[in-house]
Amino acid sequence: MQSGAKVFTVVLNWNGSGDTIECVESLKKVTCPNHNILIVDNGSTDGSEGILRNRFPEITLIQTGRNLGYAGGNNAGIMEALKRGADYIILLNNDTVVDPGFAGELVTAAQADKRNGILCSKVYFYDRPDVIWYAGASFYTWLGWVRHRGFNQRDSGQFDTLEETERPCGCSMMVARELCEKTGLLDDEYFCYSEDVDWGMRARKAGFRVMYVPASRVWHKVSQSTGGVSTAGYLYYSVRNNLRCLNINSPLPLVPRLFREAMVILTSLLSLFTMNIPKATGIKRIFMGVRDYHKGRFGKKV
Repeated sequence: MQSGAKVFTVVLNWNGSGDTIECVESLKKVTCPNHNILIVDNGSTDGSEGILRNRFPEITLIQTGRNLGYAGGNNAGIMEALKRGADYIILLNNDTVVDPGFAGELVTAAQADKRNGILCSKVYFYDRPDVIWYAGASFYTWLGWVRHRGFNQRDSGQFDTLEETERPCGCSMMVARELCEKTGLLDDEYFCYSEDVDWGMRARKAGFRVMYVPASRVWHKVSQSTGGVSTAGYLYYSVRNNLRCLNINSPLPLVPRLFREAMVILTSLLSLFTMNIPKATGIKRIFMGVRDYHKGRFGKKV
């Protein structure tokens, strides 16, 4: 790894100072040379900004003024990092802790080939530290289905190869300055969910690769910022944004497109059987997402 590479890790906080403190404390142990931490407070209403400024006076904290979602909040951090001369920017969920070598491994993989524009860590469950949450992923654009490789499997080294992956993971992913300059940043219109998939698809069109870097290790509390995957809000954004991402980046003629839309809806409906929410509420949120997609209503749901 070139010691001159300037690396910034952006941690987005929204009403979650406890998680953010634990995350930043782990980042302070990172061994990567020239590594910097940026905290972005996304319009928190629980006093997080003051708590974090008092706890980490030496770390730059940016206040967005309102909740801009994952995309808008992280974009604020990316723009600040680029302004400060970043060569690489890591987007890291605040509900994570990291291995001290996680950043250096990402940078080493990026510098091995300039086509490696997005690089993703191996992610474990926080409460089951040897069980995999993400080890690369499959993404079936003709059906709109995503599958995390290795999900819920105990790690025995079965996914320890540095390789290209079909879907990046916004929980812990690094982007190169050159990618930001060529493809633009995250799309604010998603607000939350699917913006990482969209960026990966745009990156490939621009000639970059999305890489899975198993030596970079992160432990994730899994969807703390939205209340967990068993929330109705997740269903709304997931359906709406999945349809938008697919139809922008992988357009199809009318009949195949309608079939794909039906499969996205069906998959979401089937997921209700594994989610801890009332079925009627879940169905309503799914069809609200479909409705707003067709009406062109994006950004934060009002």
